[in-house]
Amino acid sequence: MKFILALLLSIASSSYAADKVFRLHLSNEPSGLDPNKQRTSSSSYLLGNLYRNFFTFDDQKGLVPDLGSECKRDKKQNLICTLKKDLVWSDKTPLTADDFIRTYKKILSPKNSVPRADLLFKIKNAEEIYRGKLGVDALGVSAPDKWTLKFEFEKPDPEFEYNLATSILAPTKEDLTAFTGPYKLKEWKKGQKIILEPNALYKDGHPKRPFIEFLFIEEDTVALQLYEKNELQFLRRLPTLFIPRYKSHKDFHWFPVTRLDYLGFGPELAAQEDLRKAFTYSLNYAELQKIFSSEGRPGCIGLPDSWFPKNAPCFDFDLKKVPSLKNTKSYTLMFSALGGEDHKRATEWLQNQWQKNAGIKTHLEVKDNKIFLQILQQEPPALFRKGVSPDRPTCLSSLETFAPTNPENYLRIKSPEYEGILSSLALAKTTQEQKKWCLAGAEYLMKNHLMIPLGAIHFSILVKPEFTGWKLNQMNQLDLSNLHPRP
Repeated sequence: MKFILALLLSIASSSYAADKVFRLHLSNEPSGLDPNKQRTSSSSYLLGNLYRNFFTFDDQKGLVPDLGSECKRDKKQNLICTLKKDLVWSDKTPLTADDFIRTYKKILSPKNSVPRADLLFKIKNAEEIYRGKLGVDALGVSAPDKWTLKFEFEKPDPEFEYNLATSILAPTKEDLTAFTGPYKLKEWKKGQKIILEPNALYKDGHPKRPFIEFLFIEEDTVALQLYEKNELQFLRRLPTLFIPRYKSHKDFHWFPVTRLDYLGFGPELAAQEDLRKAFTYSLNYAELQKIFSSEGRPGCIGLPDSWFPKNAPCFDFDLKKVPSLKNTKSYTLMFSALGGEDHKRATEWLQNQWQKNAGIKTHLEVKDNKIFLQILQQEPPALFRKGVSPDRPTCLSSLETFAPTNPENYLRIKSPEYEGILSSLALAKTTQEQKKWCLAGAEYLMKNHLMIPLGAIHFSILVKPEFTGWKLNQMNQLDLSNLHPRP
């Protein structure tokens, strides 16, 4: 409570009118404001409103022009993209094609260790630059003029345009002091909050955008208390225990998101498929769905049914498929503190199920998210709970999570068969072909018992009705460019 009181006093002392401020929260304080080094989807709520790319993604309209106007393919399948003219940074300096190229070189430079450099790997020479085999000037991106970018590809990449809708690849200045989005940094009060003010030089958006405050609140229940006191206008995650209470309220919103949440098996279980089967078939997925008021059933791969020939493939609770085990060892199930109380409840339920239905002992370890990711990169535990927000709203993007070059491939999959499926999916020209190969990829992961999918994910959020114009899409990208007080 002392923290809440201190926070309220800090809020009350704001130097601008309280009714003009839109407040929301992040689970952790960011380590910096470089979108190119973004690691978590929640930080995109902040960075995606400071920095913009060629496009934004709209669930109904698809790719919508932002800094760019259009992209076209030439006869050689090079991608030619045109920027809007007379773009400027928030410091009034011109924004040109060279800024994009300089940023791509920064992302691929081996000395910078950018987490998602792989998003550029299909560009000519990009991966070799990242591996230190070529200099950055060999990159297959050029600027015929200051408003045009030409991308040459090493491998076919029919979905690259979607990469130009993420802030991860947004242009940045070296000193990170200027911005391209609807907002710019006003103040960062360490340990408390980040304050944003409207960027008047951003070409689009509502003219009456309010100031925004991102508060740093680790516990979801504390954030809910502040929302109930009207000190937050946007609650980005309502704990599932409270969904029944709020579901009928006007400020409750239920958003389906394209995510791949799963339980992964680490190297310790790589050669023990019987044990992985026991973990998989001893879970009562229907019971878990009821406990967490989930719309999507756990055990099913959490991708839209429309991406498959029929429905998304699922595991079922089936004790007949649980092999008889003679094993008294206890296995670690690790998860990130970023998941909040819901993840803690879920992992305790899993622990109980495995003990009761398969006689498997587990112990739970919760880690700070940064440490958790470091452990996954170095040596994953026996089991871990992970969620992935794909970079594009496509099956290929989701399944590429487990490609050899993807830093999110914590399952350590190195399979020519799986790589062949991904290649076929990338080259598929018809919807029928895409669905066929999407199913083949999902079934490869599940039939080999490499992971346990946790079903389609829906976010439950609360938003005060006095503000309108905010937009949250299926990629969990929050666009506040048209945010304004409701008339």
